[in-house]
Amino acid sequence: MRDYSKKYSNVIGGRQKISVNRPGGPEEQPFRIIGVVTIVAMLLGVVSSMWFGVALRDGLEGLGKGKQENIELSAVKARLSAEKEALLQQKIIETAAEGLGLFPPSENQKRKP
Repeated sequence: MRDYSKKYSNVIGGRQKISVNRPGGPEEQPFRIIGVVTIVAMLLGVVSSMWFGVALRDGLEGLGKGKQENIELSAVKARLSAEKEALLQQKIIETAAEGLGLFPPSENQKRKP
């Protein structure tokens, strides 16, 4: 039988070439970069989601406070409108004017434009 091992062997000059895959070699560099970018993106997504949740909760609390203030201010406005209508009655104005010593003008004091 013939020995073909020397003809097809990858041994050159008596030493065999061995390729060693060391961690962090040039083959793994793109995967590390992709992994770091992915982790940073996920962390940014989680942090932004938490921030958005807090901002949304604060906005809803502000909206609730605004509605309560609106109800209170509407009640005050209704009370002040009723008080304004009461003060604008002719009889009350005349009574207040008499208390201040004022009187209606006589006919000769009136002028027509």
